[in-house]
Formats: sequence, C-alpha cells, structure tokens
Amino acid sequence: MQEKTRILSTVSIYHAINDGAISAVPILFPIFKEIYQLNYTQVGVITGISLSVNLIAQLLIGNSADGRNSRTMLSLGILCISASLLFITQTTGFFSLLLFLMFLRFSASFFHPIGVGWISRTFKQYKLDWAMGVQSGFADLGAFIALSTTLLIAEIAGWSLPLYYWAAGGAASIIIAMILTKDIEENHLIVKKEKSTTAHNKIHGYISLLHKMKLLIPAFIISGAAWGMLSTYLPLLLAEKTTLSLSFIGYIAAIWLGIGCITSFFYGRIQTVIGRKNVLILSYFTIGISCILLFLYVNIPLFIAIMVLLGITVFLTYPALFSFISEITHESAEGGTFGATFTLQLGGGTILIFIGGFISDLFGIAYPFLILGIPALVLSGILFFYRKKAFTIRYL
Repeated sequence: MQEKTRILSTVSIYHAINDGAISAVPILFPIFKEIYQLNYTQVGVITGISLSVNLIAQLLIGNSADGRNSRTMLSLGILCISASLLFITQTTGFFSLLLFLMFLRFSASFFHPIGVGWISRTFKQYKLDWAMGVQSGFADLGAFIALSTTLLIAEIAGWSLPLYYWAAGGAASIIIAMILTKDIEENHLIVKKEKSTTAHNKIHGYISLLHKMKLLIPAFIISGAAWGMLSTYLPLLLAEKTTLSLSFIGYIAAIWLGIGCITSFFYGRIQTVIGRKNVLILSYFTIGISCILLFLYVNIPLFIAIMVLLGITVFLTYPALFSFISEITHESAEGGTFGATFTLQLGGGTILIFIGGFISDLFGIAYPFLILGIPALVLSGILFFYRKKAFTIRYL
C-alpha cells in the first residue's frame, strides 16, 4: 500500500472514531434530559460550554501541532476520547455531565486541525478533493453507526453500553493505525516549521487567513452550526413532538448521517461535474429551506425527506470548504490554519446552540431550526451573487 494511501486510511479510521464518539453522546440527550431532569436551557449550556472548550482547544492544539508528529498527536487525541467516554458512563447529574462532556470535546480537539491538515499536506498537489471526500465520508460513516445504534442499544441494555463500545473502538483504532503507519517515512509524519513566530505574528497570520477566506467565513460558521444544531435539537424535537420510540428517533437521525456518508464519498465526482462554488450555493439554499420546513411542520414522512436532503447538502459543504482552505495554506502551517478555521466553524455552532436552548424554553423546540435556516438562505444568496468572483485568495 502506498504511503499516501496508508496515511489516508489512518486518518479516515481516526475520523470515523472521532465523529462516531462525539455523535453517540448528543443522541442520548433525550435520556439525559429525563433521568437528570434537565431543561432545554441546561441542554444548551452543557453543549455550548463543551463546544467552547473545543473551540479554544482546537485553536491551541492546531497551532502547537505544526512541526510535531501527526500520528502521535492524533493517537493521543483518540486515547483521550476513549477515556472521556468511560468518564461519561459515571455521570450523576448536570454538573458531572457538563464536566465530562468538556473533557470529551477537549479530546476531540486533536483530530480536525491535525488530521485534516495531514491530508491537506499529503494530497495538496494530487487528488485533493477526492482525499478530502474520502476522509470526510469515513467521519460520516462513524457518526451514522453511532446514531443508528446508540438509542437501540440504550433501550435494550442501558445508555452506558454504547459508550463502552466506542471507547473500546478507540483503543482498537490506535493499534490499527500504528500497524498501518509503522514504516512511514518521517517526512510524511513531520513537516518542519519555517520559523518560530511571536504572538503578534500569529495574530497577524490569523487576520491574514481571514482575509484570504473572504466569503467562506460565514460558510464555516453556518456549516458548524448545522452539525451542532441538528445533532443536538433534532432528537429532542422528535421526542417532544412525536410519539416515536427512542430507537426509531435514532433511525431517523441516522438517515441524515447515512446519506451524508454516501454523499461525501462521491463529493470528488460531484464537484467535478458542478464545481465547488455551485456545491456550496446549492447546499446552503437547501439547508435553509429544509430547516424552515422543520420549523413549520411536524410530519414524519416530511421529516424523513428533509433528513435525506440535509444529509446530501450539509455533508457536501465540509470537503468543499476543506479543499478551498487547503489551496490557501502553506504545508508548514496546516495545523494552525485548520485549527483556526475549525475554531471559526465551532464558534458559530456554539453561539447558536446557546441561543437555541434558551429560545426553546421560551417559545418551543422547533425554533432552533428557524435560527439556522434563515442565515443559510441568506448565505446562499450572497454566494450566488458573488459566484463569478473568487471565494478565496489562493496561496498557490
């Protein structure tokens, strides 16, 4: 197996574990809400604060990862995820759940800046969109498995058992990854930093990055919010507004991830046919319309159709955005750059989840989807208006 393929395989396995583990916990919120007597504001606080930890840690870890061994750093993050899942099984109430979820989100902060940065560095000059689609597809596969099985297992054997399974899967993935990359050349694992930078230079670099990103700044925010809002509030919406069993709610949520998984694997071909810009324009338009329909109607067949549409569109935005950012990033600064962009992405999700929990208690659980849908529609219109201009200022 070629070294690039082994790197892609390693990152893909880790991405599946990372996103599967962090998806298994939010889908349990209907259970946590009942057994710990949580209100929607508390759900928003738990999710929002833990995402804030993720936001800050991702920026710091991404910046410190440049010049270090990517395999070692990724393995450390997966090990911490496994440990945090074991801690969550010992939850006793609101505060312990908050604390353990903060640790889980800190642990998840390793993957995206380092793993996506590693893929960006490895495939920058060769099959970039394809590689981004593959590793993103494995992430969706992991999340799909989590959503489709977690509530079913929880109903049969208790809510802690699926977390034990994911913790064991994390440990197994480290062994597999070490075998896959045992003789990878060092230049594929570590890229020497061009020079050390002062805090002032780092801030200037982040400002320069934002300038290069241009129209993609709100895109990252809305894509991050789409993942957070849907994974957190969709199960709660179905639990409150329908009489569906928890396992069936898990299946409906899994449709979203399953379609997203398949779509991500085909992203390379899709963008070849219609182009990255059109992928983003059409995706955000569909996200906006779908979320407004979720707000307006409670209808199971309509829910399923919307989940299919959101599965296609939400998950097409991620590899498209990653590929745009890769083109404006020097290979010696992948970790710092992707750390900053994922921090921006999480920032949008964190703020909207905070607002969504508070608004849900005041007006109803459907309102978070209106909060997401309107900005997505506006962004689609802005991108369409500027479609003939560059979305980024390219490094290369």
